[in-house]
Amino acid sequence: MIKKLKEEILLKDASIKKVQFDKYWFYDLKDVEDYLNEDLSEVECIHLPFLIDEVRVNTKCATLEDIERARNREGKTF
Repeated sequence: MIKKLKEEILLKDASIKKVQFDKYWFYDLKDVEDYLNEDLSEVECIHLPFLIDEVRVNTKCATLEDIERARNREGKTF
């Protein structure tokens, strides 16, 4: 079953790393892939730093709009 993404759910989900720059939220693509259980390698992304266990890690991130655009292109959402 194809999961719909809603920003409110992503913001509340503690298993998905996220960071806000200006007015946009960027989500860790690996975490969203795990949440959706689908490949998001076609999503346009940027690398942003996250602090994980006091270690700075650069992670592939994208906005919800970028993720939805790629999913629509691949026919994964209706």
